[in-house]
Amino acid sequence: MLTIRLDTHAHLYPQYPLKLWCDAAHRNLNVTGPCVGAVCIADRFGQDAFSRFSTEGAAFGSWRELPRGSGEVLSREGVFEWDGKRLSIIRSVQYVSLERIEVLGLGVGRSVPDGAPTAELVDLVAQEGGVACVPWSPGKWLGKRGSVVSRVMDNTSPRRLTFGDISIRSTWGPFSLLLRRARRKGFPVLLGTDPLPRIGDSELVGSFGIEIAAERALFECLGTVGVLHNHLIEGKAFRPWGSRNSPADAFSRFISTL
Repeated sequence: MLTIRLDTHAHLYPQYPLKLWCDAAHRNLNVTGPCVGAVCIADRFGQDAFSRFSTEGAAFGSWRELPRGSGEVLSREGVFEWDGKRLSIIRSVQYVSLERIEVLGLGVGRSVPDGAPTAELVDLVAQEGGVACVPWSPGKWLGKRGSVVSRVMDNTSPRRLTFGDISIRSTWGPFSLLLRRARRKGFPVLLGTDPLPRIGDSELVGSFGIEIAAERALFECLGTVGVLHNHLIEGKAFRPWGSRNSPADAFSRFISTL
């Protein structure tokens, strides 16, 4: 059996030095023994961080994209190796919906601009074979936007949608009624770091996520995102990995966004 440790909501911003980011991910995911360290890079509009591994990465490591599946236009996963270390990198996208809610597509690239309704983006990611995730974010699930999240939750199958929790929701909160409701209704809640576009946050990647047990043969056949997809479809459990920010770190990061 393999253990896959996956940060499901990471970013690789242009200001992040690639080698520093890779070293931090490998260290934080504690990739030792029969363990695979994996990171979903959620590209915002105009970003293509996935391509940095074949360009900048050539200076200190080697990059191999996994074969495309039937009907896939883009590779959804690659393997980067450097200094005896190895990471699985999953192509992902972060949309901002019409209602200003984030929708992640794990294992897919961007196919439409931002601005479509939340429910349509969830359907689009599912249709493209990715894992759709609506992640919690400070203040973004309140008021009218919270009502939209609740409505999507009521009208979508737990086998078609996941919700996300992030490290900045520290050990002291804030509490989220909607995340509790999602769990109660049977929706998987994925975990990720969701770093901010500041240099210090590049050290966070891999420090919060999920852990999945998988047969080696299944992993070699499907890759990380395929194993995740199978676990979600079959309703299998996964364990939390890593830790949230301390209250002081979470407050400092939150203030930097204002």
